Amino acid sequence: MNSIDRELVQAVKNLSALQKTAVPKASAMAINRIAPRAILRSMRETSKVVKIKQKVIRPRARLKKANAKKPEAHVRVNRSDVPAISIGTARTQIRQKKGRLQVSQAKRSRNGRYAKRELSGNTAIRVGRHKFENAFLQKLENGRWHIMQRTSDKRYPIKVCKVPIVNEITSAFEKHSQALIKTDMPKELASAMKQQVRLIVRREVGRGN
Repeated sequence: MNSIDRELVQAVKNLSALQKTAVPKASAMAINRIAPRAILRSMRETSKVVKIKQKVIRPRARLKKANAKKPEAHVRVNRSDVPAISIGTARTQIRQKKGRLQVSQAKRSRNGRYAKRELSGNTAIRVGRHKFENAFLQKLENGRWHIMQRTSDKRYPIKVCKVPIVNEITSAFEKHSQALIKTDMPKELASAMKQQVRLIVRREVGRGN
């Protein structure tokens, strides 16, 4: 076998190495660069739309990075409603009429039951940029404080105040993940591929091939 044949055989081996190792590694590297950007941009947009600080929403996304064996990144997102108490500091607001606060204390009747208040439904809780009418703070049996709200539902007259984010966060992730795949993925993949080729060439040169 002459030198040309040996070089041809080595070139084939190098191409095989690129196909088996470089391409999967480069794909995983590119994906791992894109995924955090998708999370950051999606959280930023969701925060702006639902009027909640990013630091409250950001922990709801968890990233499982890609690798050469499985070049897929998985983002697990908690899309459940955000409890109002976790948004920020709660402030109670009471309506006034002619300088008088429109609120009265609860009183018990002769049989020990609470009687209907003279004034009710005039308190509100403001937390962050959200306002919940006819709401109040209450410590639940589990020891946690929550912002509760009275409703007209006879079966469930009181509910925990929450801010829904499922639609906003879903559309944000779909939008930014698809956009980044089109705009950033080709550049990141090309950059990662060049890096992997350089590593393989350097390794082969070190072996004397």
